Amino acid sequence: MKRNDYLFAVASVRALENSLLKQSDLEQLINAEDYQRAAAIVSEKGYPLSGTSDYSAVLDSELENAWNYVITAAPEAEELKTFIVKNDFQNLKAVLKAEVMNYNASDYAAKPSVIPFETLLEAVSERRFDELPEFISEAAEKAFGILTKTGSAQLCDAVADTAALEAVLGFASVNGDLILKEYAEAYCLAADIKTAYRAVKTGKNEVFLDMSVAECEKLNKSDFIAAALGGMDSFLEYLSSAGLSDYKAELEKSSSSFEKYCDDKMLEIIKKAKMTAFGVSPLAAYYVAKETEIKCLRIILSAKLSFVSGDVIRERMRELYV
Repeated sequence: MKRNDYLFAVASVRALENSLLKQSDLEQLINAEDYQRAAAIVSEKGYPLSGTSDYSAVLDSELENAWNYVITAAPEAEELKTFIVKNDFQNLKAVLKAEVMNYNASDYAAKPSVIPFETLLEAVSERRFDELPEFISEAAEKAFGILTKTGSAQLCDAVADTAALEAVLGFASVNGDLILKEYAEAYCLAADIKTAYRAVKTGKNEVFLDMSVAECEKLNKSDFIAAALGGMDSFLEYLSSAGLSDYKAELEKSSSSFEKYCDDKMLEIIKKAKMTAFGVSPLAAYYVAKETEIKCLRIILSAKLSFVSGDVIRERMRELYV
């Protein structure tokens, strides 16, 4: 499809954006006296939580509905898969571990996904990895081999997670949308930094880091790994020297602060889609906006069930699209 072919879909999405939650809505939820009142407010905002205590299932369903709307509006837009392909690799990890741990992988299925979960499950169960799409087939076979031969769930995850980042970057580059490409690069950068930071803290070796870190425009992989192997001071110094002092500063605060910062940074990138009526990026932006909104609702509702204070909840809130 050409950029102009999305004009009607973009106009439709602009109308839907009016129903997205605002910061004032989140503040109302944070100030709710308990979970029951918060759930009632969320229901008033259009999420059918009334009569159920399983808020997670409701939120999952709402996110899937948002994806179905977007993909129906642009069924040929391969680059939209940028935003859900991570779920395919989460599903792959669940299926692989179920093979050796004898649990029901379906209980851990993440949606929406590019590959139907049952298709992935059947291919892995019957060792027909070559029948899977190219973006996941090689990683699936490699991760399966590692898990069955070494029993290392961590190395299995490393292979899957790195392949997921490569798939995100690959789909974002399909049609040259600069906003999607920038978003994917920021996603990959955040994941690489988080992975390396955890590896430094737990003393992982070079083999693990090489398997776990994906190629990223803002990082020199070999230098990045060498810095991580040098310890925390060396790793943080590399971030500064690579022009990533903002990421370093957030890491030094806390892991949760870092993750919030990365989420907000990616949302700022996707907000650039507000300035265009052409191409697929406004549709992608709506999905990301809904995903962020739902992430905030999860944080609030979970916190209300755990009697977490309003101030702590506010610290965890992400920026919203509107």
